[in-house]
Amino acid sequence: MGQPDSSPPGRRAALARIAAIQQAALDWTVTDVPGALAELDRLAGEFADDRQVRALAEVTASALGLLRASPMLDPGRMRAALANLDDLTEAVPSAAPAAEPMLALMPDLLRAAQAHQEGDTGTARSLFAALRVRVDELPPGDPLGTALADVAPLLDALYAGMADTEAQFPDPGPDASDTVRALHLMVRGGLAMRPDDAADPERVEAGLDDLRAVVASLPGHHPYRVMCLASLGLGLARRAEMRGTLADVDEAITVLEEARTLAGDATHPQWSFVNALLTMLLRRRGREPLARRAALEGLRGYAWQVLRQPEPAAARAAAREAVEAAVGIANGCLANHQPADALRALDAGRGLLLFATTAWRDPYTRLVEAGDRDLADEWRATERPSPRLRERVLAVLTRDSGLLDPPDLAEIRDALRRLAVDALVYLVPATASSPGWAVIAPVEGPPRYLALSLLSVGAGTDVERYLTALAAREPREVGSIDPDVLTDRLDALCTWAWKAAMGPVVGPYLDAGRVPRLVLVPMGDLARVPWQAARAPDGTYLVQRVALSQAASARMLCDTATAERAPTARTGLVLADPDTGDRAGGLRSARLEAYGIHQVFYPGATYVGRRPDGSVSPSGAGSPDDVRSWLRADGTPAGSLLHLASHGVMETAPATASSRLLLAGGDLTADELVEVMAGADRRPVGLVVLAACHTGRSVHGYDEAYSLGTMFLAAGARSVLSTQWSVPDGETSLLMYMFHHFLVAERHPPGDALRRAQMWMLDDQRRPPRHMPPALRRMLDDTDPVRVVAWAGFTHWGQ
Repeated sequence: MGQPDSSPPGRRAALARIAAIQQAALDWTVTDVPGALAELDRLAGEFADDRQVRALAEVTASALGLLRASPMLDPGRMRAALANLDDLTEAVPSAAPAAEPMLALMPDLLRAAQAHQEGDTGTARSLFAALRVRVDELPPGDPLGTALADVAPLLDALYAGMADTEAQFPDPGPDASDTVRALHLMVRGGLAMRPDDAADPERVEAGLDDLRAVVASLPGHHPYRVMCLASLGLGLARRAEMRGTLADVDEAITVLEEARTLAGDATHPQWSFVNALLTMLLRRRGREPLARRAALEGLRGYAWQVLRQPEPAAARAAAREAVEAAVGIANGCLANHQPADALRALDAGRGLLLFATTAWRDPYTRLVEAGDRDLADEWRATERPSPRLRERVLAVLTRDSGLLDPPDLAEIRDALRRLAVDALVYLVPATASSPGWAVIAPVEGPPRYLALSLLSVGAGTDVERYLTALAAREPREVGSIDPDVLTDRLDALCTWAWKAAMGPVVGPYLDAGRVPRLVLVPMGDLARVPWQAARAPDGTYLVQRVALSQAASARMLCDTATAERAPTARTGLVLADPDTGDRAGGLRSARLEAYGIHQVFYPGATYVGRRPDGSVSPSGAGSPDDVRSWLRADGTPAGSLLHLASHGVMETAPATASSRLLLAGGDLTADELVEVMAGADRRPVGLVVLAACHTGRSVHGYDEAYSLGTMFLAAGARSVLSTQWSVPDGETSLLMYMFHHFLVAERHPPGDALRRAQMWMLDDQRRPPRHMPPALRRMLDDTDPVRVVAWAGFTHWGQ
């Protein structure tokens, strides 16, 4: 006889309820999966201090995710469950015996699923094989073996799905429950549709029979029905390809339309897949308008998936899929002469990680404004929001708000008018199967597009080598680069940039009798190109003929354009060359630049870091706390300018990806900026000047545009200057001083001030302003301002 259960009644009831949900998941009797997940989240919250109950609820939620998506686990929930498995080693089995079967298998099951999703199929197959052996070795009548009877087919199916060749798992037998038989048919039918070198008509026919049978056995409201219909639609499409007939195409369209109706909206995990497959089939039937609509609606699902992910790795994976899908859809739109739809498609897949950062800024206030104070209070009281809580919050934030949709043409035009810009231009690189494109949204008139066959930065091309030489300008490597080789390659890059894109794009604007203003959104590797340095056949650079800015996306451009202007003030924070120990060398010219800027243009600003003589400013050493304190300061006396002359570094490895400033005593990362600036009552920051290396380079791939500079924009800064490469210390100091001269002394807006400073660098007859400090004047004799690396590395973003 066992020990008496001394658990409090509330705890026993919670464990019993969790066990009941587990059993319902195994029996396929859970019809309201979101509701069950919400209940598990509530129990995890109520027993947050009870490690075992909380962890069991989270593990059960991971397993329950199987019912909504596919026979693999949600990455975010899976990792949360793995992190809490140690908490399940005490008390739970005795308090909730029904939980023991799932608990016994869950560690290896989760690790196998994780290995599979990370591409380590060898480890995944080994773990699943070991799990199956454990089940088979249990003696007849063993309670655990009996309880696992429904799980065994799932293990067989998952193992078969990972095998290099089709695995034959045993028929569940005549005594199997309807649930087990349906599960068996679903997975076996899905496996029959796997692509291989030689299509097997008999296998496809058998798979279709299995999928039809399981669809027929499921009630209309069952959580698996959408996935099974999608699998059936895929199978019919596969058979249509094999037979070359249209009857299967029409049936597949009918099946997928039912799946889309049942899925409801972009919050369903299968939404994007169903719409993508439906797009392909509608296009095959010549129903192009409906195909484009399905394609664009499907992209909303990627935005939802990125927003809901609590883990950066899972969000990055969803964002990568979104970019690939968006570019493919845009190519299809342009092939059918629909540039407005192409713009919408491109923006739907652009900068989603950055968009997620802005979407999650101050959800409490936005929930209150939406009329859901209870949910707002729940969010504020939760230290670690569960995936389900995030979904509930998103459901409110996206309700009737259009949050998941990129801006339409009217919204883009409104933003262009507010910013006094002539056009927004997307640059899409060429591929093996498609030309490059410029997709243009003008402030007036219809959108247009240009096919650009030379717009490619493929590996091994001359352009890629030029960009590699430019990126190689790391401070520690400058001495090893032949200046003549670098100059020749940059000259070739500038010539290519005009011929491949800028010449055709800006040609119609050059006869307007004024300087045209354009905003670029360069896709993929095109973000590495210094477009302002594109050089025309007459030797002039684009910056001398066009005012050019960049945007992370049309969505971010619209957000920035509609933001209230920050008050103009000659105060702020100027930071120069903080002592970072042995992590980076000193920036003597940056001290001269920043101190001169402070003394001449912003005498009322706070100056931190090192002064020209190397001494530390009495106002601060230039630490992360100095910047945090300034950003958090209330009221206008703190000012709206932030000028940072320091070292910037970036890491692109998935596990450690970050962009940060090296400061005295520590670093300031891009992610932290949003947290510091997220308060709804924060004063607006008008201008951020990042006179540091690599502050404009993305850490999550170029289409994410997720950099230190754009994170300031996402956090609410109105204008940002950032850098594309390792900028030279001396020339950068001259450029930055002249930028502030044109900004303050001549009262030009930030974008125009940068352009004028760059043209001053290019002017052989340049003259320093009378107020330029003597130390900076002497740099004119020791530097070469006309070099492309000296002036073209800075880019303007925002207002």
